[in-house]
Amino acid sequence: MPLPWTREGSSFGFGSGGVHLPQPSWFADASVQAEEGDPASTLSLYRRALALRHELLALERLEWVETGRGDVLRFRRPNGWEVVTVFGSAPLALSFVPGQRVVLSSTPLDGDTVPGETTVWITGD
Repeated sequence: MPLPWTREGSSFGFGSGGVHLPQPSWFADASVQAEEGDPASTLSLYRRALALRHELLALERLEWVETGRGDVLRFRRPNGWEVVTVFGSAPLALSFVPGQRVVLSSTPLDGDTVPGETTVWITGD
């Protein structure tokens, strides 16, 4: 699927020669142009994640962290970076050690509770 760059045009800015397959009209709302200034957009989330990932690079090792739930995946990297993904709809209450904090979340948190269908990145230890 081509990446929509602009809100207008048959290809939504993906190339100048038009498209060989029709593009759905909802592509306009998911275009880079539409999401550029929205801090809650998928584009903004990915940009923050890419910047953080560069800062959080660590050895290619991870430790699985048991959560007691089959719909939650959690792992820790050597530099204290943790990733928690709640695949189900039920929220997950996080417990932090001093110095830990959430640096990225795919949806807003409710205090220390991760909503369902959400991923968070945690740093510090």
